[in-house]
Amino acid sequence: MLDVSLVATGILIGIGVNAPVGPTNVMCIHRAIRNGPTSAMAAGGGAFVADVLFAGLAAFGVTAIATFVEGHLPVIKVIGGAVMVAFGVKLLYAPSSVSRAPENDTTLSLVRAALTSFALTVTNPAVLLGFFAIFGGLAGIGENPGDYGAAALLTVGVAIGSAAWWAALSIGASRLREKIAESWLGRINTISGSGLTLFGFAILIAVALGF
Repeated sequence: MLDVSLVATGILIGIGVNAPVGPTNVMCIHRAIRNGPTSAMAAGGGAFVADVLFAGLAAFGVTAIATFVEGHLPVIKVIGGAVMVAFGVKLLYAPSSVSRAPENDTTLSLVRAALTSFALTVTNPAVLLGFFAIFGGLAGIGENPGDYGAAALLTVGVAIGSAAWWAALSIGASRLREKIAESWLGRINTISGSGLTLFGFAILIAVALGF
């Protein structure tokens, strides 16, 4: 029998892990304002795939992955910090203009956006370890490898919640395209790019200092 409560719990988890402002949210909003919802959804798509992957690993109790992540945190943090710095610098030099065409992204650009957001998410160990912590607290789900039904329902719920978040953010942010002034996009680029670049450098410095 379908346990609706497990699906609903997964949906809340899927929304909750994405709601805090992070690099992928910034990327999604930026692309929505410049190019429209499809471009933004491409960015959200990469994070969606990472969310479902992490949720599945946590729900089905693949603890070896969590152990691997914990054992290689410095390397993963360096990769994540470098990706974040690269994305932040790219935003700093992004054109400060809004494309008024319905969608002007090429297939390659959309794929690149999805891969970048996927990289930003999978190199964030807090996301994977967070899933294990959350699922492990749900009556042992994520600790009992035999509970495949509950694991599958939770994973489906996370997928629904994650997809709903990125779709809502993409559509909502894209509605600002016709209202935002060109000068404001330049300021958004500067603020977002500077913040992400500094945060990325902070991660790299923390790893170098042994934190």
